[in-house]
Amino acid sequence: MTDEAVKFAKKFFSSNLLLNDIRAETPSVTDLQKIGESLEQAAVDPDTNDFDVLVTLAADVLRENGRLPHWLAKFAADVLTEKRRRPTKRGADKHKNWERDYKLWRSVEEVSKYFSLPRYDNSGLYEKETAAGIVSQASGCSIDVVVTAYRKFKRQFSGSPNLAPKE
Repeated sequence: MTDEAVKFAKKFFSSNLLLNDIRAETPSVTDLQKIGESLEQAAVDPDTNDFDVLVTLAADVLRENGRLPHWLAKFAADVLTEKRRRPTKRGADKHKNWERDYKLWRSVEEVSKYFSLPRYDNSGLYEKETAAGIVSQASGCSIDVVVTAYRKFKRQFSGSPNLAPKE
């Protein structure tokens, strides 16, 4: 089974997972509210990535309907009047491995579901065959990187019905 599982994981991991998932998902009202709250919070003290997303969002919303939510209108006005400038990069990019980690998380989920394997071994010994072990072999990442990525996304998407792993 291991060779078949690794082959499955390689194919899954190498696909354009994020784009496929975005196209497949219809966000719930709760997911959209969480996204809106996250964007509003990001507008308070944005890093370079947040700033760029907020500027693009403001421009897109203005083009579409000409009306911005109050918090985004204040952000856009501050940018236009130069009260606010794009921040300089502070430290390492916290999103550098986001897509890789997302793909690892989704791959672990799919391998676990397809081959009825546990997602990972909590013991830290990694003696059992797990989905994380299979994905580690398929992706070339260490098992620790795979498990860390899995835990990060599991925690991040817990409670979101459309984004949470299917049990």
